Amino acid sequence: MSYQHRFNARYVYMLCLAAAAGGFMFGYSEGVIAATLESIKKSFGLNSMETGWAVSSIIFGGVIGALTAGKMADKTGRKPVMLASAILFVITSYLSAVADSFTLFTGARLICGIAVGLAATVTPMYISEISPAKMRGKATGTYDLSIVAGVLVVFTVNYLIARGMPQAWMVETGWRIMMAVQLVPSVAMLVLIILVPESPHWCIRHNRGEQAIKVLSRIYPEFNQEEARQLFQLPSSAAKKSTTARKGVMPENPVLRYILVVGVAIAILQQFTGINVINYYTPMMLEGTTSNKDIIFFETIFVALLNGVGAFIGMHLFDHYGRLPIMKIGTVGAITGLLIASWGLYTNDVGYIAISGILIFTLFFGMGWGAGAWVMISEIFPDRIRESSMGLAVGLMWVTNFLITLVFPIVNDNAWLQEQFHGAFSMWIFVVFNAFCYWFLSRYVPETRGVALEDIEKVAEAKMLKNTLSVQTEKV
Repeated sequence: MSYQHRFNARYVYMLCLAAAAGGFMFGYSEGVIAATLESIKKSFGLNSMETGWAVSSIIFGGVIGALTAGKMADKTGRKPVMLASAILFVITSYLSAVADSFTLFTGARLICGIAVGLAATVTPMYISEISPAKMRGKATGTYDLSIVAGVLVVFTVNYLIARGMPQAWMVETGWRIMMAVQLVPSVAMLVLIILVPESPHWCIRHNRGEQAIKVLSRIYPEFNQEEARQLFQLPSSAAKKSTTARKGVMPENPVLRYILVVGVAIAILQQFTGINVINYYTPMMLEGTTSNKDIIFFETIFVALLNGVGAFIGMHLFDHYGRLPIMKIGTVGAITGLLIASWGLYTNDVGYIAISGILIFTLFFGMGWGAGAWVMISEIFPDRIRESSMGLAVGLMWVTNFLITLVFPIVNDNAWLQEQFHGAFSMWIFVVFNAFCYWFLSRYVPETRGVALEDIEKVAEAKMLKNTLSVQTEKV
C-alpha cells in the first residue's frame, strides 16, 4: 500500500527496543545460572542429578511457555502475553533469591522458563508486525541483540558481585544477590510493556479498528482513511482462511505445510550450530590461559560481547543484502571457527588457538544464525498459521536445546574419543551440522528481504515450486 513508503523509523525503534526487554530477560535469566551454579550446589547440597535439574528446569518451563504462547497471543493479543511474561519474571526473580529449599528454587526457575518461553515466542512476532518491510530485518534483529545484551550484562554484574569475595560468602549470600538483581530488569520490562501499544496487525484481524489506526498513523505519516477502509476489508476473509489452515498441527495447504516445516527447521537448526556447546567449552579453554578464576570469569564477558557484535553487524546487513547471503557467510565463518577450535583441542593447545576459534565462531554465529534465525521465524509464517507455528518453532527450539545439552556430555566424555581426539571430535560433529545448515539455507529457505508479511506466502510458494521442478529434473 502507498502509505508504507514513508514511515517513522524512530517510533518503530522505540517500540522494538521496549518490546525487546523480553529478549533481554531471556538472556539474563539463562545467563545468571552460570555464575551461581557452583554456589547453589553447595548451598543446597545437590547431587549430580539435582544439579542438572537446577540448570534444565528453565528449559522445561521454556517449552511449556512457547507451546502455549501462540494460542494466548491469538486470543488475547500480543501485549497481554508480554505483560504476563514480565509479571512472571518479577515474581520468580524474587522467589529464586529468597528460596529456602531446592524445591522452591527449581519451581521458581521453571516458572521463569515459562516467562522466557512466552517472551521468546511473542516478542519477535510483535516486533515483526509493527515493523515496515524495508526495515524489518534490522528491527527484528534487536530481539537477538537484546538476548546477547542480557547475557553480557549478567556476566558483567555477576563478575562485579563475585570479584574478590570468598567462596563461603558466595555460598551463603552471593548467589542470592545475583538472583535478586534480576528484579531490576524485570521491573523495567514490566513498565516498558505497559507503555507499548497492541500490535496493529492483531487489531486488524480482530476488528479493533480504532486501536490499529492510532498505531499505524504514528508509524506511517501518510496513513489515511482510504487506506484504513481497504485494510478493514481484510479480516473476514483472512479469518475464514485461518480457520481452514488450523484444523491440525500440519496445515492442509501444501504451501503452508512447506512454510511450517522450513520455519520450524530454521529454529531447530540454530541449536545444531553448536552455540550452547561452545558456551560449555569456554571455561575449560580459558583455564588453559590462566588459573585465576576472576580473570576467567572476566574473559567470558568477551565471548558474549563478540556474539553481540556479530548480531549488531547482521541486523544492519539483512535489509541491505538479504537474509540468506548474510546467514551463509555467518555459517562459513562459524565452520572456520569450529575447525580452528578443534585443531587447538586436537593438538592439546587449549590456550589461544582454541580461544581464537571460539571467538571467531561466536562472532559469525551472532551475525548469521544468531540474529538470522530469529528474524526468519518471526516473519516467515503467514497470518493463517502465525501464532501456532511460532509457538511450535520456539518450543521445538527449546526441546532441541535440552536434548543437545543432554547428549553432548555423553559423547564428549567418552574415554576412547577423548584419548584419540582430545575433545575435537565433538567440534567436528558440529562442523558437519553447520555444513548441513548451509545446504538447507541454499535449498529450501526463501529470501524475505523487503517482502511484506502479507506476501510471504507467495515468495515461499515460488521457492517450493522451484524445488519441485529441480527434483523432477534430477529424476529425469
